[in-house]
Amino acid sequence: MKVFIFLTLVVVGVLFLPETCFYALVKRFIPISGDGEYGMNNFEITVLLMKTLDCTLEAGAVITLFRTR
Repeated sequence: MKVFIFLTLVVVGVLFLPETCFYALVKRFIPISGDGEYGMNNFEITVLLMKTLDCTLEAGAVITLFRTR
């Protein structure tokens, strides 16, 4: 049951979290290599990975908080 809740929280977070803060973070701190379409693909996949990592950490924290109560 906890795995289902965890996966649901991650998917909902990735779908509904605004991307503007992640775009700014990636543009400022992570160098993206490539030219044209290849560079944009690298940029988009980096933003998606950052969103997934953030949502995974948040979902893990929520599951841990509910487990301790």
